[in-house]
Amino acid sequence: MNYENILSKYSTPLFIYDCDKLEQRVNYLKNMLDTDLCYAIKANSFVIKEIEPLVSRIEICSYGEYMICKDNGVKNDKMVLSGVNKNYDEFEKIIKEENNILRYTIESITQFNMLKELSSKYKKNINILPRITSGNQFGITKEELYYIIENLTEFMTLTGIEFFSGTQKHSIKRIVNEFTLVNEIFDYIENTYKLTDLELEYGPGLPVYYFEEESFNEEEFLNEVKNNIHTFFKGRKVILEIGRSLVANCGEYITKVVDLKENKTGKYAIIDGGINHLVYYGGTMGMMRPKFEILNKSNTKENIYNIFGSLCTINDIIVKNVSLPELEINDTFVFKNTGAYSVTEGINLFLSRDMPKVLLLKNKNVLLVRDNINTYKLNSPNYGGK
Repeated sequence: MNYENILSKYSTPLFIYDCDKLEQRVNYLKNMLDTDLCYAIKANSFVIKEIEPLVSRIEICSYGEYMICKDNGVKNDKMVLSGVNKNYDEFEKIIKEENNILRYTIESITQFNMLKELSSKYKKNINILPRITSGNQFGITKEELYYIIENLTEFMTLTGIEFFSGTQKHSIKRIVNEFTLVNEIFDYIENTYKLTDLELEYGPGLPVYYFEEESFNEEEFLNEVKNNIHTFFKGRKVILEIGRSLVANCGEYITKVVDLKENKTGKYAIIDGGINHLVYYGGTMGMMRPKFEILNKSNTKENIYNIFGSLCTINDIIVKNVSLPELEINDTFVFKNTGAYSVTEGINLFLSRDMPKVLLLKNKNVLLVRDNINTYKLNSPNYGGK
């Protein structure tokens, strides 16, 4: 990546997503796991046009994500509508569309009843994919699943079940336990209700390792996941719903040093970004060292620094007590593996600082897909609602 050319045209802070890296990553996971993939758009909606042709499905969890997909050419018959809060009016708008959604997940009896009413009202055939709870606010119990099966209407088809218990799973044993649970449910459904050819949409929560202190044999882990899929679900269609692991490594966050200071507690570098933009899962309070580089830094003299962002809070710590070449104002940091969640999970409205630019690197061309956005208007009272 030619950082000099990028920074000559675009000011920091900014995110940039490498579309070649993204395509390589998607193809790698498809080949390693030997299954279809469903992309969870919540991980990064800015690469939707690039990733959509590479995966079998797009999972959306809000009407806003539905509109992002529509605006970027994703067809309804490739979308899986998920989420714990499905609004009746939004449901109705979607069901009235000419082309039907590929799958509707169901996370409560309330959602089932809404879909039941709307599909009958508009005489639209819908495919449902109930989500089984793992013991939290998501999904339904086995008993609720059986109730749904017993109360399907002529306009509703059960296509399978969905199961997702969380992100950053490091344990094959945990995945095997979940496969065992799901298999028991399939056996019961097929024996009791004589329903066959049901699919599984499963969220493996593949781990991403963000910090220098971590190590992980990903190839070995993926092989074990694949082998267990083949063992438990031979002959059954399995779609793996993945977000973080697909897009994390395609992203970089670029930010500059804007101030340097020193007091009795140490040396401090202030960057023009911060935790309003840069979020690493598990990186609270800068105790772990994320993967980064400093551009064009040949100075061999090193000092211990604390890297802080621009927010007026002691929590805006990027990394603490890190040995770095002697820093100067305008030194540029490039933080790696920021392709998933970081661009949307940060506390973007705090202090009314601008939201950063978003760039795509595609076929060696740099595209601006979102300019920096002023946030002060969003935090300013609007008397009279004008």
